[in-house]
Amino acid sequence: MGRLFWKIFFGFWLTLVVTGAGVGGAVYLHNQILRGDDGFSTDRRAEFLVGIATNALQFGDEAGAQALFRQWPGNRPTSVMIVDANGHDILGKAVPQKALQRAIKTLRNGGTSTSLRQVTTASGKQFTLFVPAANVDIAAPLRYRLPPPEIQILIALFASLLFSAAFASYLSRPIRHLRHASQRLADGQLDTRVGPQLGKRNDEMADLGQDFDYMATRLQTLLNAQRQLLHDVSHELRSPVARMRLAVGLAQQQPEKLDAVLNRIEHETERLDELLGQMLTLSRLESGITAETQEKLSLNELLEEIVQDVNFEALAVGSHISYQADTEVVMSGHYELLRRAFENVIRNALKYNTQGAAVEVSVRSEDSGNILVEVRDHGPGLAENELDAVFQPFYRVSAMDKAGTAGYGLGLAIAKRAIERHQGTINLSNCADGGLCVRIRFHATETSSVS
Repeated sequence: MGRLFWKIFFGFWLTLVVTGAGVGGAVYLHNQILRGDDGFSTDRRAEFLVGIATNALQFGDEAGAQALFRQWPGNRPTSVMIVDANGHDILGKAVPQKALQRAIKTLRNGGTSTSLRQVTTASGKQFTLFVPAANVDIAAPLRYRLPPPEIQILIALFASLLFSAAFASYLSRPIRHLRHASQRLADGQLDTRVGPQLGKRNDEMADLGQDFDYMATRLQTLLNAQRQLLHDVSHELRSPVARMRLAVGLAQQQPEKLDAVLNRIEHETERLDELLGQMLTLSRLESGITAETQEKLSLNELLEEIVQDVNFEALAVGSHISYQADTEVVMSGHYELLRRAFENVIRNALKYNTQGAAVEVSVRSEDSGNILVEVRDHGPGLAENELDAVFQPFYRVSAMDKAGTAGYGLGLAIAKRAIERHQGTINLSNCADGGLCVRIRFHATETSSVS
């Protein structure tokens, strides 16, 4: 058992003991008050017995009362006193003189109580009926008697120990499961979960277990993604390095081809520089570290500038980029991050677009007040299971090999993270008449209609 178990156990047990002692003390004081200072009891048990004895004397005389109490349950005399004028009990019990004197004095002073009565029988005899305060605990019939106080205390302590142990175990058991699960998780067992061990609990501990399982799942996903990323990065870096080494070897064997070899080395160096730049940008976005400062910028001007730059490449392959905006949008953001995000999306659309068709870029305001930027191509589109996967770093779609396009699979990953840094969303969907639609939404900013 852990330390928490004993803290809960002793804390709850002591609480039960103190509460029981307080309630027991209050009951004891209450009983003492009910017994009164007159030497005779005034509680309900005494009233019950005195009432029975009074009826027996009134309707059965002295002999009727003696017959009643001789047949009392348990074959024993009760603690009620039926005292005659000579101070003797009719059942032969010893009469507490102090209690008798106080009872007689109370009656003479006009005191009334249902637990103290003076009865005159049909034969003319007068009796005083009361229960001595010292005998109040045995005033009830035998079957209603409680065990001695010592036994009662032992029973209460034992019951409180059992209940406290069960309650402490119930609270500390899920914490032990969580502790062991966290140790297994730290040892590399990423498939560790605590939900099955917690069973059907429906409390805060179960919620904590669900949060732990969610954390473990996310951690497993992130570590797997990191391992895959390292694998992909090593593969992407190995290819240009291998080509550079091959070019160096070729230059050593055929010096006359030195110019071509240097061009190849320069080309591979540029590719490496581009790859490292994209990886650095992606790393900064994922870690939340960016050097750019926020500024007020016109989204329309930014898109127009990108469309003009990409149009030079589009014209070379017989395509073009069309741009349409019905809303002027001014927003606060990082200029360079947004430029990279939109440029990656538009260049990606051009890369897979059908030759001769236009890539359509539009900006409009939705009824909800959000700003929608839509980029649509007329290419082959994507398989449904790849619409979300393409945002993973180094993910290559099946259409890439067919199209023979180059790239590292980082453009859309960078775009997604850059858009999310600006509290926006990006979604992909296949258009009904062919092609891929990229929808980028931002929360409402400063807008005005285009005249």
